[in-house]
Amino acid sequence: MPELPSESEGGGLPPLPDDGISQKKMEDALRSISTSWLSKIKQAEKHARPFREDAKECMNFFDGHGDWFWKKAGNDSRDYSKIGPPSFRMTINKAFEAVKLFGSVIYARNPVRTVTPRKFPVITPVSMGIDPTQPPQVDPMTGQPMQDPRIQAFIDLSQQVGNIEEMRQAVSGLMEAYLNYTPVELNLKEHSRRVVDEAIIKGMGVWWTELVELPSAEPGQTYGIVGSFADSVDNLVLDPDADEQEDILWCAKRCIHPIGEVASQYGLNREDLKGHLESYVARSEEEDRDYKTKKRNGKTNDLIVYWKIWSKTGFGHTLKGAPQEFQGMFDALGQNCYIVVAEGVDYPLNCSKEIALEQPDESGLPPTLFSQSRWPIPFYSDISSWPFTPCQFHRKPGYVWPISHLKPGLSELKFLNWALSFLATRIMVSSKTMVGVAKASGDDIKDQILKHEENGFSIVELSETLGRSVGDIVSVFQLPQVTPDLWQIMQAVMDMFDKRVGLTELVYGMTRNQFRSAAEAQVKSEQISVRPDDMANALEDAMGVLARKEALAARWLLQKEDVAPVLGPLGAEVWDSMVQNIEVNALAREYDYRIEAGSARKPNKAGKVEQMQMALQTLGPVLQSLIPMGVVDPFNNLIVEWAKSLDIDPKGFMIPKPPAPPPPPPAPADGPPPAEGGAPSSDGGGGAPPSGPPPQVPPELSPA
Repeated sequence: MPELPSESEGGGLPPLPDDGISQKKMEDALRSISTSWLSKIKQAEKHARPFREDAKECMNFFDGHGDWFWKKAGNDSRDYSKIGPPSFRMTINKAFEAVKLFGSVIYARNPVRTVTPRKFPVITPVSMGIDPTQPPQVDPMTGQPMQDPRIQAFIDLSQQVGNIEEMRQAVSGLMEAYLNYTPVELNLKEHSRRVVDEAIIKGMGVWWTELVELPSAEPGQTYGIVGSFADSVDNLVLDPDADEQEDILWCAKRCIHPIGEVASQYGLNREDLKGHLESYVARSEEEDRDYKTKKRNGKTNDLIVYWKIWSKTGFGHTLKGAPQEFQGMFDALGQNCYIVVAEGVDYPLNCSKEIALEQPDESGLPPTLFSQSRWPIPFYSDISSWPFTPCQFHRKPGYVWPISHLKPGLSELKFLNWALSFLATRIMVSSKTMVGVAKASGDDIKDQILKHEENGFSIVELSETLGRSVGDIVSVFQLPQVTPDLWQIMQAVMDMFDKRVGLTELVYGMTRNQFRSAAEAQVKSEQISVRPDDMANALEDAMGVLARKEALAARWLLQKEDVAPVLGPLGAEVWDSMVQNIEVNALAREYDYRIEAGSARKPNKAGKVEQMQMALQTLGPVLQSLIPMGVVDPFNNLIVEWAKSLDIDPKGFMIPKPPAPPPPPPAPADGPPPAEGGAPSSDGGGGAPPSGPPPQVPPELSPA
């Protein structure tokens, strides 16, 4: 019979064993989290390889080495020619033309952002069962009309709706002012041009919405400001299980920074990250293409490559392949988690072992672990929203990655590089002059042919004893000419590439045939802008989403001290009292964030001048008729817009406002008061109005 547990020294039963998570189990769980996410990132890189290879090839056509097309290097090199390469190797940079022509048109300046509150639908009293034509009911006790309680409810609700809409209007004004300030302060134009160029070349460009600290006017003080910044799409990986971008459950961003900076940011010891260098260098030395392309040698500092992961599928303990023993261990962290991992580090950088082993709360996990694993900005509150905003012009159905703008014309571009290189080699060979000399002519004639010429002439003296003509002794070989068919083929292929990419002659401002009518010119002008307009619309949609994310981040991160330099003291107080009290998801759904149409494109000066000339001819005479009545503002506004279209100063064309009418003369101090209504009395003085009504006019004297 087993012995019963004895009583403790203080009396009672001994304490129960501790059911908490042991240190070893927690360390093993964190190691499992880190390795599981690194494995998923590697799978995501493999899933994105077709997109990466096309992007790399298009980037080489844009800015590759002069002979990259012919040079085989690495395991992923492509053999573009089955015959020996030509002596003269060239690369036609049509990609550069496409980037500069389209990029400079669709994004030439920072767009104007507008924030519009969504209004409630108009509700009439009839919809609430109130009939305005029906007479009110009478109280049988007092005989007075009774007020319908529905009418008072309608009035109260209408006032409530009015107050809500007025509050939303104030919030939208503040948010619009802030969103139009940050692009200039944070140089959004430069970042957006990088994004647009990469979207044209590779297929996708990416903005990341983040918080930065800027120096304040106070010495040693800083204030936060939210902005969007460009980063290469090569540093982005997406969930490989998703077929469309809207279906992804996690994304990751590759970051490369000095080890000391990363250790300070996450409160780690520098020595704890040394294992990353050894692991990363070892992997990069293997025959692993992914790690070779990701390796960067720090010239000034030791660099660490780490991944920031935004997950909507938990902390990582439920990923496929994760150990079963840790299932449910991190369920208290929820589905929306933020994890930072690095190769060779056995725990997430933002959730170190020291944090994970702190005293747990009722959820079974430390509160610091919960706070450290939260998204820095809760973009998950908006539908299908992530910290990055893609700029892409050509989505690929059934694949999470888009296609490059240049990819449809790559076959033609490869042929042009191949054909022109061989043609240049042929021209180089054809430029040589081959002279045949009879062997019996002797070395004297050969020396005369090879000697240095003067003034472009060479004189060859022949001896009469040879007994033969000059043509029998010296002859120049004629090499075959380049056939015109080759030029026609190359021109046809170049036209095919231009149609694929959109580099038609009208984009360059050229035309082969003269327009026969103004209608033909207008039709061609409209058709040539179809593709740039579509790309500009895609860019404006992406910029609208970007403004929405910046507004959400500003609401979440900024206090009144941060917005005071932008909105002023009064605006900062309203921000603190109104904006800070709005729910984050309400800020995303109750306001529309849009870009003014065409505000990011290069302005069409000729079209603007033509529009203003037509406006002057149409509205000028109408508004000019108001000037004699003293209303000059409408005509002056028209003059300002007309002068703005011509880039001239409108001050010299403005109509001055008429002087104010003189004040009425003061009444005499000792005179009687004027009659009521300002009408003088019959005797020239003031007087009281008659007490009774005026006498009735007889019907026969009333006007017809």
